[in-house]
Amino acid sequence: MRHRIVLDVVALSLAWLYFKILVVTIGVASAQALPPWWNQLFTTHMSAVITWIVVCHTTAVLIVALPFAYIIARLFRRVGVLLALGITIALYAIDPLPAVLAYFQTYSTHTRIITLFDAVKLVGILPGLVWVFSRLTSNNRLERSRGASSVSKV
Repeated sequence: MRHRIVLDVVALSLAWLYFKILVVTIGVASAQALPPWWNQLFTTHMSAVITWIVVCHTTAVLIVALPFAYIIARLFRRVGVLLALGITIALYAIDPLPAVLAYFQTYSTHTRIITLFDAVKLVGILPGLVWVFSRLTSNNRLERSRGASSVSKV
C-alpha cells in the first residue's frame, strides 16, 4: 500500500513537472527567430514562418518528453503507456483544449489542420516514447532472463 502511494505521488509530481517544463520550453522554442536561410527554402514568407514554428514546437515537445518518457517507462513498466496517455490527455484538457473549443470555428482550414496536428503531437509523443523505451532491451541480466523464460512458456 505504501509503495502504491509513493508511486501515485511520483506520477502526480512527474505530471506537474512535465507540464511546467513543457510550457516554458514551448514558449522559448516558439520565440526563436527565423534564420535567414530558412526563408529561402519556401515559396512564401508565411509558409516559412508557419513551418518554422511547427518545427520548433515539435522539437520542444520531443526534447521535454524524452527524459520523462524514460523515467515513466522505467518506474511504471506495464502501466507506463497508460499513465503517460492519462497525463497528456489531462494536461491537454486543462490548457489548450478550452481555447481550441472556443475558437476552432473561427480558424481557417490551414489553422485547423495545424491545431489538430498539435493536439495529436501533444497527446501522443509522451506515450509513444514511453512505449519505445519500454520495448528497448534491458541490460539487466535478470530482466532479460525473466523475459526469455516468459517467451519460451508461450
